[in-house]
Amino acid sequence: MPKVRVRVYAGLREYAPEWSEVELPAGATLLLLYERLGIPGEAVKQSFVNGRLADPERALEDGDEVGIFPPLAGG
Repeated sequence: MPKVRVRVYAGLREYAPEWSEVELPAGATLLLLYERLGIPGEAVKQSFVNGRLADPERALEDGDEVGIFPPLAGG
């Protein structure tokens, strides 16, 4: 089973710790990762896998590093 390292940013820390390691079944996607962390899909604006912007349907592999960002406000 793949294990990924995850960092959540800003308001998403209410759902998960800033850093965590999550074990997922083979073929798991970012969407499944959000579910496992308890993060509603609509709370996510962008995700990066290994430093590259990734689609929520992207399959994750063992050792991937994931950053999950909420919509940001400001100006």
